[in-house]
Amino acid sequence: MDPAIQSFLDKRKEDWLKGRLKNNLSEEEQSALLQEAGEKFSLVEWLPDAAKRAGQLSLVSHPSKFSHPGSSCTAIIADAPYAPDGFLRSGNLVTDLDWFGNAAALDVNKFLSLILIDGKTILEHLETNSEYIQNEFSISTESYRNLAQGFLSVKKSNSDFLTHERIKQVYFPVEEDYHLLSVLTPSGILFELTQQIRELKFSEASKQAREDKKHDRLNTQGYDDVFNLTLIGFGGTKPQNISVLNNQNGGKAYLLPSLPPVLEQRELRLPTRDFFRETLWYRHFQESFQRMHRLLIADINNLNIRQGRDHWILSILDQVLQKVWAFREQPQGWSEGLNYKDLHKYQKIWLDDLYLDERISETDWISRVIEDFSRWFIFAYAKNLGDLALPLKDDDFYQHLKSLLHKHEEAFL
Repeated sequence: MDPAIQSFLDKRKEDWLKGRLKNNLSEEEQSALLQEAGEKFSLVEWLPDAAKRAGQLSLVSHPSKFSHPGSSCTAIIADAPYAPDGFLRSGNLVTDLDWFGNAAALDVNKFLSLILIDGKTILEHLETNSEYIQNEFSISTESYRNLAQGFLSVKKSNSDFLTHERIKQVYFPVEEDYHLLSVLTPSGILFELTQQIRELKFSEASKQAREDKKHDRLNTQGYDDVFNLTLIGFGGTKPQNISVLNNQNGGKAYLLPSLPPVLEQRELRLPTRDFFRETLWYRHFQESFQRMHRLLIADINNLNIRQGRDHWILSILDQVLQKVWAFREQPQGWSEGLNYKDLHKYQKIWLDDLYLDERISETDWISRVIEDFSRWFIFAYAKNLGDLALPLKDDDFYQHLKSLLHKHEEAFL
């Protein structure tokens, strides 16, 4: 017999005898009890009985009794695939499956979870129908086939999924209809979280670190903590009636605070595609455009008017360049983040000091920035003046605008 199976049966026999062997019993009575225990917990007797009782248990990933102790629904084993999607969910976290059912049959769960000499559990052996488990379960009182069929009934296969009125229901809209969702608890994930928090807060290393801090002693390891936890209980004084994992954890689990994050509003919006479209709001330049417009509609063409027009163009350019310098004060390389992968390379050169050397040594990017600025300038002018705007794109003004900007290329550096 595998040592794990032998040890399990010996322990069950010992526990059974503890409540029955009394000092006031005669030798004959004690001998009779020992003989009864030996037979009751022999493989040929205990194994067929356990296989029959296995049908009272179900192996699940989402027990329904966490939602309500009086509920019952189809035993669910979620078979979700792993994906690097950043979500804490079934499939992305390796956890044990849970068990629920008749508490009197929980010894069957412990038996099927025994790790045999080759490192596999009894249940794993039964699922693969291994030669090893066939030899272990070769007894005179029952066939291996019936034993395996009985034990494997813990993984029930259901074609129809039945919910229960005591489970919380959510009607989820789908097109013109609804899906009725039954909200169940992933107990494996719940108690994996609980175990990790307990290890973090109450391990010997954490206790020592806290003690060292209390007495102002150096501790090179330090410790971590999680605040604002809520301790929730399941099952009251009978946690075994909820599930095996719940019973193993004393019916207690931790809940992390589920609160909306407090976000600091970023004063500077970094462009992800185009600097001009995403960061320059035309209304901020309204007064400058209106003053320039008054000069454009004046029926006078002299040096003062032309200089005044160019003054307001360069004034608007100066306002834009102040925004540019604010971007350059950001940590170098900000434009290399994933959010900015679609930002034009020539704008990255202009805005991110990571490209300072390239900005100075090359000049091709300036022409493209001036072209973008000119288009934005005409657009912002038209938006600010509305029906009063002149068709600047269609006359010599547009060419003069680009020419003026090229004369002041050093301002873009």
